[in-house]
Amino acid sequence: MELPNSVNYLSSTYGDAFADVYDDWYQQVTDVEGTVALISHLSQGREVLELGVGTGRLALPIASKGIPTTGVDSSSEMLRRLKARDTSKVVKIHLADMAEWLPVGPFKIIFCAYNTFFNLVNSAEQEQCLQLVRDRLTPDGLFIVEAFVPSNYSLLPTRGVESRHLANTTVLNITIREKVSGIVRGQSVELGESGAVLRPWKILIKTPDELDQIAARQNLKLVERWQDWQQSAFTSTSDHHVSVYALANS
Repeated sequence: MELPNSVNYLSSTYGDAFADVYDDWYQQVTDVEGTVALISHLSQGREVLELGVGTGRLALPIASKGIPTTGVDSSSEMLRRLKARDTSKVVKIHLADMAEWLPVGPFKIIFCAYNTFFNLVNSAEQEQCLQLVRDRLTPDGLFIVEAFVPSNYSLLPTRGVESRHLANTTVLNITIREKVSGIVRGQSVELGESGAVLRPWKILIKTPDELDQIAARQNLKLVERWQDWQQSAFTSTSDHHVSVYALANS
């Protein structure tokens, strides 16, 4: 079975491949209510930009609170579903690669939830994205990123297969971890009554310390780090983090 590689894998590949199942598979995977509540509180009613807005899982409930909300995504399939859900057109959307272009704003809050930042699969793209973020924040603005914490990453196996069972469907998740680059490539194989559907994905994992270093190079400083959207204390045993950055010269 062929896994995604750098030749045929584009910034839109993940979103286009998962758009039709994203809401069913991932609606409960993170704390939607907690995310919306904290983003809404920190925004103070001012403009919010979500990177990797997808189908609007977070942007729509934020916008429903009367907060000006904009979303960027590189997948036209994801945005097509957001448009269908957003019958009142409360979210401004842009089809763009978040490493190449972001709306001018400026924004009080820019956020990237549920490991989406890792979808930028080379270090230069991650740097470019944070440079754009820096330039689009208000002077008192905040950049918030949610991600998992890799545990003993260097000791993890380089290949693996996991399975899970959904309604009338079995999903196999096949992964290959590249030791040198840090990239993890995968293929989600959905086995259903109509046969197999392949959904490729690819991420470049960074530790919280590595994210801090990237941010610092772009004049962004860490001001808060929690374990979750409920603002639980982040500790050495936390496997998840919500990190908040501000302009270093603010």
